[in-house]
Amino acid sequence: MPWAHIDERFPWNWRVRFLSDEAFRLYVSAICWSAGNPTDRVITSKELRLVVDARAPRQQAEELVAAELFEELPGVGWRIHDYHD
Repeated sequence: MPWAHIDERFPWNWRVRFLSDEAFRLYVSAICWSAGNPTDRVITSKELRLVVDARAPRQQAEELVAAELFEELPGVGWRIHDYHD
């Protein structure tokens, strides 16, 4: 079974510390989704609702783009920034 490693200091990282709860949940869910699926860290627009069950997942994705945690891929979706680091 695949797994994702998240450092115990992760919630205090400067990039995630000030995210909304919903964007934080999307980010963690996207990391887990990418670990368990052969997506090469890309979350497509169609997959977004599968990754997180939220009211406005596109709004949270845009919040993650602004925080430099997601990279927008026009016409495709989003790539998790620094996923392999």
